[in-house]
Amino acid sequence: MRRNGYLTALFLLLLVLAIPAATAQQPDTTATLIFRHSLAISSPTTISVDQNGSVYLMGPKRNLYKLDSLGQPLQAFSPPSRGRITAVEAWNPMKLLLFYEDRQELVLLDRFMSPIGTTRLSDLNYTGNVRAATLTPDDSFWLFNESDFTLSKIDLRYQKAVVETPLDLILDKARFDVRFVREYQNLVYLLDYNAGIYVFDNLGNYKKKLPFTGLAYMGFSGHELYFVKDNQLHFFDLYELKGRTLNLPAGKAYVSALVSSNFLYLFTKDQADAYTWKR
Repeated sequence: MRRNGYLTALFLLLLVLAIPAATAQQPDTTATLIFRHSLAISSPTTISVDQNGSVYLMGPKRNLYKLDSLGQPLQAFSPPSRGRITAVEAWNPMKLLLFYEDRQELVLLDRFMSPIGTTRLSDLNYTGNVRAATLTPDDSFWLFNESDFTLSKIDLRYQKAVVETPLDLILDKARFDVRFVREYQNLVYLLDYNAGIYVFDNLGNYKKKLPFTGLAYMGFSGHELYFVKDNQLHFFDLYELKGRTLNLPAGKAYVSALVSSNFLYLFTKDQADAYTWKR
């Protein structure tokens, strides 16, 4: 009887130790948010921030705005034709990517938000429906294709995929809901709303999964990944595998965030609230 009790205790201990370190979250009790102003938006996920801390978001008329250091619109891009921009990638301050899922089109803007190139995936003989896309540091593109269930890297110099990773054995075909892909610090992060964040190296090899589900968007700052969930801003150290949280103002249905050099932007479905914070 005693032996059975010992084995049960040992099993429970091993089960606790098996829980990923990513689930441990420590509250940040030192930060204070100070509200500054609000901006109307058309999407809480078609957003981005570059390496200089400049923030990009979609206005209510689906124009793309770049915000200055005071959080006010500095430059704007008005799409010349119809189509819905579903992703913005601005990490490279010299080049901005816009992805149109409905048109399966990749558009590049320069730092003045003037168009410098457009690529239709059909022109590359790339078939299927791409749900998520991002720009890589070497000016290629990562694409998640929901039709053939692959993560591909497209190099425009060769007009074809140079990396193609089948995801059949990684994602759940019956429940997948991929929202976002991003390359950061030589790793590729694929956000699945239902399953979590899948991590690959920059050659497309699967590494691990982070158990953060129910996320509409994720961002990166320094060595941390961050996201909004349950009225908290979560930060997760990508190398120490430690988390911390910041309680957000009550009464607001925030779904995403951007950390810039001067502000913390918190997004509801139709509004961006700019805060400064003391830490």
